[in-house]
Amino acid sequence: MERRGKIGRFQVMGLLQAARYYLLKGDLEKAKSFGLNRAIFYAWAKRTAGKARWSKKYSAGAAISSSIPKRSRGEEKLGDEMAYVSDQGFFVIGDQIQRPEDYDRQIASRIEGIVPYDEAWKAALNYLTRFPKEVLESQREFYEKIYLPVRDRFGEIVKRYSKSSGGLESFMNANS
Repeated sequence: MERRGKIGRFQVMGLLQAARYYLLKGDLEKAKSFGLNRAIFYAWAKRTAGKARWSKKYSAGAAISSSIPKRSRGEEKLGDEMAYVSDQGFFVIGDQIQRPEDYDRQIASRIEGIVPYDEAWKAALNYLTRFPKEVLESQREFYEKIYLPVRDRFGEIVKRYSKSSGGLESFMNANS
């Protein structure tokens, strides 16, 4: 398969959010659900807010919580960020559950069309281990310090971090 182009912002956000969740919580299936959930949320917030500066009123689903059925209003926090969880344990926006297979279809397969997904995943994990746990746990700092600087050049991150160990083992050991 010929691969060319660049990884889209939606896929970069989803990948980095999934890697963030995985590093902090260690659950790959829920990490995929979280990654897709946050990518959808940020895409929604961007469309809704236009070019507005980041503000608390756009935090972690507050603006869309009323569309979530009461039976699906379980909550899970990742640092200072809260997201809703369905009865099945996966993240949800409105009535739509973000399942791992949805992540594979909307994030992983599109990345795979540009670079091998396994390399992108490893690069994302290695890239994130450069940051203190406190940055990973902060919604604002994650967005500003981790995502924004690489959102349009994630291919460079893949080249730089997919071959290195990047401190992944020491990060996981220190935070387990």
